[in-house]
Amino acid sequence: MRTIAALLGAAGLVTTSLAGVAPDAGALPPQAGPPPSLGQIAVVPLDDRPFPAVTPVEIAAAGGHTALTPQTDLLGEFFTYGDADAVGEWWSTTAAEADASVVALPMLAYGGLVASRTCATDLGTARERLEVLEDVKAADPEHPVYAFDVIQRLTIEPTSGYPGMYSGPVRRWAELMDQVENLGREDLRPAYEEVAAEIPQEIKDDYLCARARNHQINQDMVRAAAAGTIDFLVLGQDDASAFGPHRAEKEALVALVAELGVGDRVKIYPGADVLGALLTAKHVVERLDVTPTVDVEWSRTPGDDWVAPYQDIPYGQLVDEYITTLGAERSDAPDADVLLLANTSGAGSLEPFVDRAHEAVAHGRLVAIGDDAVAGVVDPELRDLLAPRIDLAELGAWSGWNVGISLSQSVVRAALLEASRQAPLLAGSADTNGAPVLGARRALLTSAAEAHQRLLFEELVHTDLYRNHVRTAVRDYAVAEGDDPQHMTTALDGANTLAVTRTEPLARELFAEEFAGVPMRLGDDGRGERTAVVSSLDSLELSLGWPRYQELDVFPGITVVDEPPAAPVSVALLPWATDVRPEAAVTLDLTAVLRNDTAGPAGVTLAVRAPEGWVTPEPLAVSLAPFEVRDVKLTVTTAALAPEASGTVAAVVTSADGTSVEAASTVTAAWRNVALASSGATVRASGWWSQYAPERAIDGNTTSAASRWITDPAAAHWLEVAFARPEPVDTVQLHQYGGYLLEDYTVSALVDGEWRVVGEVVANTEVAPLHRFDAVEATALRLDVTGSRDDRVRLYEVEVTCRASTLCD
Repeated sequence: MRTIAALLGAAGLVTTSLAGVAPDAGALPPQAGPPPSLGQIAVVPLDDRPFPAVTPVEIAAAGGHTALTPQTDLLGEFFTYGDADAVGEWWSTTAAEADASVVALPMLAYGGLVASRTCATDLGTARERLEVLEDVKAADPEHPVYAFDVIQRLTIEPTSGYPGMYSGPVRRWAELMDQVENLGREDLRPAYEEVAAEIPQEIKDDYLCARARNHQINQDMVRAAAAGTIDFLVLGQDDASAFGPHRAEKEALVALVAELGVGDRVKIYPGADVLGALLTAKHVVERLDVTPTVDVEWSRTPGDDWVAPYQDIPYGQLVDEYITTLGAERSDAPDADVLLLANTSGAGSLEPFVDRAHEAVAHGRLVAIGDDAVAGVVDPELRDLLAPRIDLAELGAWSGWNVGISLSQSVVRAALLEASRQAPLLAGSADTNGAPVLGARRALLTSAAEAHQRLLFEELVHTDLYRNHVRTAVRDYAVAEGDDPQHMTTALDGANTLAVTRTEPLARELFAEEFAGVPMRLGDDGRGERTAVVSSLDSLELSLGWPRYQELDVFPGITVVDEPPAAPVSVALLPWATDVRPEAAVTLDLTAVLRNDTAGPAGVTLAVRAPEGWVTPEPLAVSLAPFEVRDVKLTVTTAALAPEASGTVAAVVTSADGTSVEAASTVTAAWRNVALASSGATVRASGWWSQYAPERAIDGNTTSAASRWITDPAAAHWLEVAFARPEPVDTVQLHQYGGYLLEDYTVSALVDGEWRVVGEVVANTEVAPLHRFDAVEATALRLDVTGSRDDRVRLYEVEVTCRASTLCD
């Protein structure tokens, strides 16, 4: 089998020097000029999947460094465990050629992540294999070793055959075990014993054996960090919940860290697949000798109030832990090096969050999207809202897998750009050595930019295109063929063909629309700042990496050309969309953001285009300094628009050579909804189910399934929305969930302290019924539901407006 680097090289991405396939193969070849990278990092991956194995390689390359990795066949594949002894030998040899190391301890001890979940390797063998850590450190005490281990997740591999068929019961058993045996919940003992009886004894024995062994190894590694054998250690909590054996294990490890006084060198927080990339990025940032700053903003629920799926600490705490691990600093400054926009779930519209991303990208900020609102995928709502506003290739990162990937990529990108500006990269002077050094620096910056774009493209193809649009069809195919989609034995070839043929055209369309021709800053080559353009998708290799349907391996070949963009000045028009009162002329204050994407001055003409009858400013000549960003205020007066009608304003920028680019803003005539939380409205209800609280019915989101008021079954339900102040109202619209309509209900308005029925419906068949009535001045609205398809309410939004009466003015 090929090395990880060879897989990348097959797609035209890297040279063969990236792979340490033999003792001498990891070393860079001798050459007369400067080295092709800023240093080498030996990486022992968690397993052979792209996230654990390839992402660290790309992170290193994006930071101007080279990652050395073992041959892929040494890493195993799914249930074929890696050759732990051979990988240890490889690392022992390669570490001598590298400047630093990132080591996945489960690979060295057991043969990978999946192997760590069984007791196939005994404690003595695992300890013996991990002696390589001491050997490497003894050979070179100054060689920094960053390592990570995993606190075992709750359950076993979920396959349809033995033993995976018991994965669900094992998870429930593990959660109840903690509550009964550790927390004294004797009321749960009958349930605990019942589920335990379902699981064969050998499965329970193996599970407990693996947990005990892994916990002992984790304690050993904390002691190794205390002894200086490991310079920095992360113990990552694999998929977790509030209860389970991991809770007590984590408490014991935290106590040991405190006892040994190594809290500055040992971190414990959620994550498994992300840790190799995180620690590789840490090395890169430290070697570049900069401290990037990171500003964090949340989409809906603040990070301190939300726990992401399969995690066990608040999301805000996790983000802070990742930032600290990377060697970056949290900052609220408007000029922080990275703006992390973290997408959390909960009530509320994503529009303000997306508008913030649009504004920041327009001003040239390095914006990373940490997208964990929906586990393991890009949030489709977020992607659909953001893609029309920006070119996705302008982002600093996007991860639907784990926010640590977004942070690692964007922080490394920021670190390389800053390091290039502080001092020339690579040895020598461009003034004295001339072309060889200057060319090497430019090649390094270009290569790093290509790695950055590959990372961004790979992520979007995997967690958006494949996981959101193709993965279900692959799973269904395997099931239809009578195979297990979690571990395919007969349907793999057909499933792979289906995955590739469905995903490839989507991927190529994504590149053409969101990447091709997009300008990006390269950094400073010692003579000045450089600009490049994302040029072409030269190759694309796709395949199911493991014989299961969850992940798609994505290996793109992307070329970035070191040259100015076709249009030197880009433009964005803010806000992206505006609602105005229908049937009235309205004056709008818009902002055109002009950004010179080149190292030279640029003169352009800014003109405004709008529908006939609208009043626009005269064309304006604008001169921009190199890389200058300027906000130009524009005043536009609309003509009267009919309700629900819209018009488009465009800012058109024309360069001296006649090249034009433009950006648009949409103006829509919409009635003012007084039942919005953002307008001061509050809500209460008869009850709700799970996290689907009544606040989600007044958050302005009429499309997201995550933003609904849902109730438990009952004969009747009610919802009351109190307005911020008395309001004239004459229209109520209910945005419902198709297929589960509210059939019988009453709408009432609170007028002068008394409820007045303004709408009564029996046998409703409309998804978004609109109820009109004579205008009243009300302080609240009430919905009483007495009939639905299944005695539950599923309601996206209650919209209350005033449309027809003179009171509305």
